[in-house]
Amino acid sequence: MQNTVKMVLESTIVEHIVKLKLTIYRKYICYNKKGMPMLYVQLKKALYCMLQSALLFWKLLSDMLIGRGFTYNP
Repeated sequence: MQNTVKMVLESTIVEHIVKLKLTIYRKYICYNKKGMPMLYVQLKKALYCMLQSALLFWKLLSDMLIGRGFTYNP
């Protein structure tokens, strides 16, 4: 069996997922104390690694551009 990662999706992303297949996902939605929808999911691969690599790329690119004289747009 593959290793899986559990995570919770909240708010807008849950609404979009439910729009795809309302009859399947409706029974799995729960709500937090503020009334925002939440959906617990199990991933086959870790999503945070993809986010981390995107952040590292952004840092590398922005450092390179700043080193060449570019500045952030206020």
